[in-house]
Amino acid sequence: MEPFSCQPLFDRLTHVAVKTKAIEKFGKLKTTLEKLEFCWKVELAFDKETVISYKKEVEQILNVLYRQCSEHKKSEILASQAKEKGLKAYIKKKDSLAHHLFTDCLRYAPEGSSLLPLGYGNRSAVLFQMGRYKEALRDMERAEKKGYPSATFFKLLSRRCSCYIELGDRNRAGESLESCKRHLTSISAENREKYEKNIVELENKVINIPATSTVKIEEEDEVDVPQLYLGESQYVIYMSDVFQMKVGDHYGRHVVSTGYVPKGSVVFVEKPFASILLPEHYRDFCHTCFERATNLVPCSECQDAVFCSEECLDNSRTWHQYECGIQHILSSVGIAHLALRVILVAGWKTYCKIRNEELNNRVPGTNETGVYNGRNLTDSYRTVYHLMPHLDQSFPEDQLQYCLASLLLAKTVLDKTSFADQMGRDRSDTPELMELNTITLATAVMRHIAQLVGNAHAITRVASNVCSDSHSHEEITQKRIATAIYPTASLMNHSCKPTIINSFIKDTLVIRTIQNVKASDQIFNCYGPHYCRQTYKERQEALRSQYFFDCKCDPCTMTEYKLKEEIWSGFRCEACDGVTTWVGMNSFDSEDPNGFMKCLECLKIERPSQNLIKTCSKVSSLHEEAEEAKRRGDFDSGIKSLRSALNLGSKIYSADNHYLVTLRDTLARLLTDAGEYGSCCEELKECLRTTERRYGEESVELGHEMLKYTDALVLASGNNNQ
Repeated sequence: MEPFSCQPLFDRLTHVAVKTKAIEKFGKLKTTLEKLEFCWKVELAFDKETVISYKKEVEQILNVLYRQCSEHKKSEILASQAKEKGLKAYIKKKDSLAHHLFTDCLRYAPEGSSLLPLGYGNRSAVLFQMGRYKEALRDMERAEKKGYPSATFFKLLSRRCSCYIELGDRNRAGESLESCKRHLTSISAENREKYEKNIVELENKVINIPATSTVKIEEEDEVDVPQLYLGESQYVIYMSDVFQMKVGDHYGRHVVSTGYVPKGSVVFVEKPFASILLPEHYRDFCHTCFERATNLVPCSECQDAVFCSEECLDNSRTWHQYECGIQHILSSVGIAHLALRVILVAGWKTYCKIRNEELNNRVPGTNETGVYNGRNLTDSYRTVYHLMPHLDQSFPEDQLQYCLASLLLAKTVLDKTSFADQMGRDRSDTPELMELNTITLATAVMRHIAQLVGNAHAITRVASNVCSDSHSHEEITQKRIATAIYPTASLMNHSCKPTIINSFIKDTLVIRTIQNVKASDQIFNCYGPHYCRQTYKERQEALRSQYFFDCKCDPCTMTEYKLKEEIWSGFRCEACDGVTTWVGMNSFDSEDPNGFMKCLECLKIERPSQNLIKTCSKVSSLHEEAEEAKRRGDFDSGIKSLRSALNLGSKIYSADNHYLVTLRDTLARLLTDAGEYGSCCEELKECLRTTERRYGEESVELGHEMLKYTDALVLASGNNNQ
């Protein structure tokens, strides 16, 4: 089922508010409470016949979504259908399809169903057939715990022994063989002879295994989280002790270094306070740690949530006990789902405590002893609560949509979960606990939505896309799979040229320095707009609209960076062969009466020549011809057109002009499709040089180009060996 979005409803209700001018009244309201109450009570006369109640509109869409909840519950029928299809695929040795179908069987099967142990047992058989022996062993253990039927239990025992044989673990293979022998007495007469022969075969194989060390099954391919450079700060948890949090009128809370830090040092290692998986990845990634769930363990109550292990399943209970069966509703409001998840993780009692506590001149987010982001729930939530929300700086239209999302989420939680029971349990020892209703819960959610606009982190995974049907030329990209909130990492201010780079080990954020850091240097993160990837104008607009500030970092203020930016879109000066750039209201346009060319070296200013205009047009036409030839499968014509385009383009564009790189990359793809791997390598080599000059020798972009280049080298080498 495709993910549902409430955004069209929110857009329509926002349009109504603008059309009726109610947005003006809404914008004048001072507090979040007033704005939420306005949305929950307002009735707007859109025309003579139509009166729109926001509350009724939200309730109507929720009633539709509530009826869909049954579609997200377990289903014995769907589980049985998936199992039968899986068996057919398994017999035909369509292993990937069989694995997928047996996994579906597990997702659909109700707790206590006989299909659960059979599903794990069947999936272990596919995994064994695929040579994934460690995963097969884990599934067999799950099948046994779920009550695998005794009539066919010998299949599980012999498969377990075979797995250890294939892994070369003589001790465990021997132990499994003894279990097989003990089980002989439980085998029916018609199956005993076949089973005895199987035991003899296994025994011969076990004897031939050389004595080796045992194989570790439980933690396959675990990646260790790196240690912080010089250890962890005692005042800011998850941050290196070489850094210090400071507070100032100009920078607010920020991070500075107290000593020299070499490039590549690990300076932050942080687990998120809360995080959500994007709906399009619900089937493929663990909902707790975001590991790719190749051998998933499903939630026992709903179809939606899957996990990579029993440990992650247990760790999800804090929040999934409330979200189970209604994730399709919560995910329909986008990032607002994460705002609610924050409250579910913290709990209503903790929210009320932090909301009501006095700071007493403490730095916001620190506890009584001055520690930021302590390891207990209260200390950790305090840092999240005190992140900057910037709600008053948002457009009234955006605030209205935040209100609608908060109210929808709050009503869903109170209608469909036991979250309100928590308040009842806490009331006895917390008499000052704030009443829990739709408006008060929406108030809490609203605060975190406003914070997430500027403080949410995208969790990414490297993904590759094959760019040709016939060859393995791949495009490597960063794919966003989840969104999380890391309050310690959020202390860093922005620069379009950051000090650090982010990476992830499952859901753990690992931050390293990408340059040497001196004592007293401020540590900067990049909030998205990077000077190598966006123009000054694009960066400023993005930062103003989302983060509400004008950036004054080095690339935004120093001439050398602005000149470098102009070179990336520059032309060759016809007078001195230096770099000349277009200066005008629009991008390069010979019809712009206010535009002209300015050389950065000889400083000559003039209108673009007819030769330049004509050549630009010709290069563009040749590029289009090449793309059309590629669509037709006429690689030779496409290659010829692109080489002509590059020959002409190199005469008018500066050497680092990004359009030349685009032409070379397109040519490299066509050469790969045509099997001309050596020529492809030559074009990619030139792309490497230009990419390194623009993005730097340790950039992600250069890494992607290196991968493409090495793939091409492998293809060229294989072609030469044939």
